[in-house]
Amino acid sequence: MFNVQEAKNNVKETTQNLFNMDIENLYNKTLTDSRNPDIFKNHILDDLNNKVLIFLIFLSKIFNNISQNDENYQKLFDYIFNRIEIDLRELGYGDMSVNKKMKIIVTKFYSILIDFKNYSEQSNSDKIEKLSKYFSKIEKKDDFIKILNTYFAIDNAKYNDN
Repeated sequence: MFNVQEAKNNVKETTQNLFNMDIENLYNKTLTDSRNPDIFKNHILDDLNNKVLIFLIFLSKIFNNISQNDENYQKLFDYIFNRIEIDLRELGYGDMSVNKKMKIIVTKFYSILIDFKNYSEQSNSDKIEKLSKYFSKIEKKDDFIKILNTYFAIDNAKYNDN
């Protein structure tokens, strides 16, 4: 039988173990997870904007599972957004463009943190509404939601397949 308290304790242990890992490895793992080819082949347009948004959604799972008072929260935040800035510069964007894009990305991330808090507990219609806020065209919405449900279930104690 599923024990909610045990699952909650496992989430806390998992989150703490994540921060015992090297932050760079956590960044790379999240980046790899967010590059699921099925997402871009079957559900959303494969462009830089959507790649960044999916990455931010995947990151929200981590940030929503740790306290903002945790010293690792700020370290992880600084590292990730510094890496995004470096990546944009490597893609050839100039200083003014990078600064403008970073402001937009950070603003979107805070919005995603709110929208994807308790994601697994939301109804499918709420999930579709939240996703439609970020992606103008989503193919096979129910299948896309299943992919996200699977990802978010890894660390969410109260996962149910809404």
